[in-house]
Amino acid sequence: MCGLTGVILKQKDRDNETLNRVSKSFARMLIEANIRGGHATGFALIDKHGDYVICKKPKDAYNFFDDSEVRDNIDLVYDGITTMMGHTRYATLGSPSINRNNHPIRTGQTIGTHNGSISNHKELFHKYNMERFAQVDSEAIFRLYETSNNVNDFLDNRLPKVQGRVAIVWSDLELPDYVYMVKANNPIQMIYIKEFECYAYGSTDSIINAGLWGNYERITIEPNTMVRVNTKTLEIDTKEITIKEPKQIKYGY
Repeated sequence: MCGLTGVILKQKDRDNETLNRVSKSFARMLIEANIRGGHATGFALIDKHGDYVICKKPKDAYNFFDDSEVRDNIDLVYDGITTMMGHTRYATLGSPSINRNNHPIRTGQTIGTHNGSISNHKELFHKYNMERFAQVDSEAIFRLYETSNNVNDFLDNRLPKVQGRVAIVWSDLELPDYVYMVKANNPIQMIYIKEFECYAYGSTDSIINAGLWGNYERITIEPNTMVRVNTKTLEIDTKEITIKEPKQIKYGY
C-alpha cells in the first residue's frame, strides 16, 4: 500500500502568491499520504516543456520536508509547472535505502508513480526484453509504457498483460501537454478546483482534503479506466482498460 497524490495545473500565467498556495496544499497532501507508507517519500515537478526535477528520499513525509534539499526543490515551483506528482512508499520489494527503488520512477522519457504490486514483473521484463535498473516491481509498468509504440499500444496490448494491483500516474516528457492516470483495481480520487484551475488527486479523500482547497468539484473515475488530462485546456479523455488480477500465492513451510 502506497500513497499517490498530486496536482495537475492548467497552462496559464500565475503569480508567485498563487503558486505558493498551491505548493503548500500539495505538501500538505503529501504529508497526509504518509499514512499509506512512510518508508520513502518523493515528488516530481514537470513543466510544459518537459523539463523536470525529481526529489525523493528514504524518509517518511514528515522528516522529508525537514530536509533542506527537499525545501529547496519544492520552492522550484514556478509559472510553467503543469504537474506536481507525489508518492509515499510502503516498501514490499526493493530496499528504500537504494533511492532508485523509490518513487517517482523515471524510465527514459517517462516519469511515474504506482500504488500496488505486480506479481509477474519478472516475466514481463523477460518477455519484452526490457532493461532493469531498480529492484521494484513498479519499474516494469513504466518500462512497458516506455518501450511501447504509443499510449494506445501500451493500453491495448501491454497493460492487459500485467497481473497485480494497479493505480498509476505518469507523464511522458516527449508529450508534456498530457498527464495520464490509470485507476485499475486500486483507489485514486480526483477533484477540480476552479479557483486555481487545476485538478488535485490522491489515493483517498483524506489525502485530497488535507490540501484545504476550499470549494471543489468531484471528478468520478470508474475502476478500469485510463484518464488523460490535457494541461492546455484541462479537458479529460477516458478509455476503458483491462488488467489481470494478481496471482494467488500459496505459502508453506
